[in-house]
Amino acid sequence: MSNMTTGGAATISVILTPVLGVEIIIGLVGNGIALVIFCSYRNLWPSGTVYLFSLVIADFLLIINLPFRIHYYMKKEVWVFTETFCSFNLFMLSMNRTASIVFLTAIAMDRYFKVVHPHHQMSKISTACATKVAIVLWLAVILMNSHVFTLGHNQSDNIMCQCFNPHLEAQPATTWHAILFFLEFFLPLGIIIFCIFNIILKLKQRKLAKGNKFQRSVKVLTVIVLVYTICFLPSILIAAAGLIIRQVSPEHIGTIDKLLHASFAFTYLNSALDPVLYCFSSPLFLKKCKKVLGQAGWLMISVSERTRESSSRFQDKD
Repeated sequence: MSNMTTGGAATISVILTPVLGVEIIIGLVGNGIALVIFCSYRNLWPSGTVYLFSLVIADFLLIINLPFRIHYYMKKEVWVFTETFCSFNLFMLSMNRTASIVFLTAIAMDRYFKVVHPHHQMSKISTACATKVAIVLWLAVILMNSHVFTLGHNQSDNIMCQCFNPHLEAQPATTWHAILFFLEFFLPLGIIIFCIFNIILKLKQRKLAKGNKFQRSVKVLTVIVLVYTICFLPSILIAAAGLIIRQVSPEHIGTIDKLLHASFAFTYLNSALDPVLYCFSSPLFLKKCKKVLGQAGWLMISVSERTRESSSRFQDKD
């Protein structure tokens, strides 16, 4: 590596190592609690909870792979494991990004049909049917990211374990990866904005904007947009800037490459932010979460709140 590249790698290491460590801890706690709650009441799931549970699975797949990324950055971006495991690690990271986007979009569409088209068949699908839909989505996610196993990583005597590497020759897999990177952001974002716009419009037409159930739908979609923007927009903006700089000032592409990989810390942040979405999606989930934290001594729960919760059902009729 050149001195400039080595210096950039050192900077990335200093920034990403503690950041990813914090994200792992927060993600484990938040998604661990979510997993316990979802599994404890799996027989009472409404159909939309299947997509929330899929987010939990995607987050755990990310979390168990992040320690290897921390090790990679601590070694100044030199992958000391096998190249095959490098491909698997990158596949899991890429799959998490796609799965998170896909299931956030599925949650938004689920809310859209239940509010805007309450009599449509899509708004009345059973939990079993939603499970089949989730399985199909998972298969699509895996298929869309399978190209990662064909990406090359070698540069001189080092293995640089990253999907975007400006120092390697372009290949069909890298081209598809770049297309997917942008397509999986803008297409679902358009769908989510369409859903939230039509829900707000429908609520105003029905004059139901003050109803708790409908307010919750708006809050859920608002949280989805916030998570979507915070986690995925930074990398999109830097990648877009990289495409321009590659044409007008190619000598600075190395700097953009470092910034792009630093921005992935925001992408990995989705594993820590997703539990916030679960709380907004179901009032009872929030109550159960408070109960778990209270039992752990992290939160005080009032007697009246426990009484109300004991008479509640996990199934959220939205």
